[in-house]
Amino acid sequence: MSFDRIVLALNAAFVLFSGIACLVAPASLAQHAGLSAMPNALTEIRAIYGGLTIGVGCYLIWCVRDRELTFAGLVLVAVSVGGAGVARVLGVLIDRDPTAFHLMNLAIEVVTVAVVVVALSMHRRAARALAQRGDGAGLSFG
Repeated sequence: MSFDRIVLALNAAFVLFSGIACLVAPASLAQHAGLSAMPNALTEIRAIYGGLTIGVGCYLIWCVRDRELTFAGLVLVAVSVGGAGVARVLGVLIDRDPTAFHLMNLAIEVVTVAVVVVALSMHRRAARALAQRGDGAGLSFG
């Protein structure tokens, strides 16, 4: 399996696992993030951090299984994780109360986006090389 697809598969597994964890045990995320553990807050964690994240993870798995969707899956990871990182930085700057939880997640987001950008670059380079040789079927340029 190529580097770009390995990166996508690892992200798909992580996203799916974390979504399932938030669906099954939302109080754990609430505790680590310093959020309320009231029933309505737990329901919201289950819906957004659980259900929505599981949906994204399923799409990423679909992208891993279909070589033509590799680029689209990597873009989704870069944009969504990058967006979360930007929002986290803004939140820290506005609220001025960063915790170890925020900083750890920001580090994960920065590293993830960097690795995904490398994978996207490698994917595009490989797709262009195959297209120039005339056997680029199955790879997208993005």
